[in-house]
Amino acid sequence: MSKSAMIHTCTMLPTIFVNHGGGPLPLLNQQPSIASSIENARPTEIPSAILVISAHYESAPIAIQSRLRHTMLFDYYGFPSESYQYQYSPPGDEKLAHRIQALLKESNVPSRLESERGLDHGMFVPLMLMYPEADIPVVGLSLHPSLDVDIHLAIGKALRPLRQENVLIVGSGYAFHNMRYLLGPTQRSIQYSKEFDSWLQSVFVGKINSSRLRNTLVHWKEEAPHATECHPREEHLLPLFVVAAAAGEEAVGEVEAYVEGKGAGEHVVSNFRFN
Repeated sequence: MSKSAMIHTCTMLPTIFVNHGGGPLPLLNQQPSIASSIENARPTEIPSAILVISAHYESAPIAIQSRLRHTMLFDYYGFPSESYQYQYSPPGDEKLAHRIQALLKESNVPSRLESERGLDHGMFVPLMLMYPEADIPVVGLSLHPSLDVDIHLAIGKALRPLRQENVLIVGSGYAFHNMRYLLGPTQRSIQYSKEFDSWLQSVFVGKINSSRLRNTLVHWKEEAPHATECHPREEHLLPLFVVAAAAGEEAVGEVEAYVEGKGAGEHVVSNFRFN
């Protein structure tokens, strides 16, 4: 069946949040549990295009990648030479980029088209694991550098119609992201991650109610256990907020994967899916 035919027969795609790991480590088999959790996040349905919101891309106004063919941005350092030789060049989707810009404009979210920037590792690591064939068009979307919760919930809400247009919306971040602890895990930091992940599950598992979700997320630093210990800066958490908001009122959140131990970099993290 052709992809164009698939558009009319498949069910509405989920939105998903994946933990992309530390730099290229999942691709180097140094975070195998993270790698397998990303691979397993691939939906059974075939999307017409993939929209990736990366924790490693910030822009004001919001940037929407509009390249015809993607290159790679190796935005990490100190890793083995092989991790700078990867090749992954999926097509872009200029029409989708303009569609996203129009949706954001309708929601009063300023944005711009970006035709130069390559795929950062928050984009290419999960894409290489989920869609190694690189044959599905990809559009990357930035966060806003203010890291304002309401802005990112508005972005997610604006993107909701794309679920009905066979676009897979992927948030790429890390449910636990404190570099001090990632480089030197302690029993205390591992316990922090477990308690924080339990809080995430209490918020994002079950039927989504936008007003209740918003009231919780704008106060996440006060409500979540060890919030700023787990996220001194919240850029790796916000892609989760975006895809949850993009899922819509009738969506149901579930834990796609619960990862812990050495294969995850010691700390506990969960992937989420919203159907």
